Amino acid sequence: MDLKMLKDEYLKVDTDQDDALLKTLITAAKEYIRNGIGRYTEGNAQFELVVGMLVEHWYENRGMYESGVSGSNIPFTVHALLTQLRYVDVKGNEEDKQIESEVNLPSKEKGAG
Repeated sequence: MDLKMLKDEYLKVDTDQDDALLKTLITAAKEYIRNGIGRYTEGNAQFELVVGMLVEHWYENRGMYESGVSGSNIPFTVHALLTQLRYVDVKGNEEDKQIESEVNLPSKEKGAG
């Protein structure tokens, strides 16, 4: 997850004012994933999605919250993705590219026609 993609796709931020904070949040999100499931695979789309979602959540909900208060909990979608990633053998970027190319093949090349 690079800073530009995070700012453009997740946060819609167009200034450099919070770049240091965002870099810290990216690092913290990767560590959160590693601590939660024991690994982080750089370049994997699902891991990158979780990083983006965590950073967005933390960036938009800065401050101290009490348990049960709206905005304080990690979103359910993040927990669901982490649960799946915990039990699935995930490869890096090369396998993702292979899957993408297979999905984008015309139907004749897939053997359907």
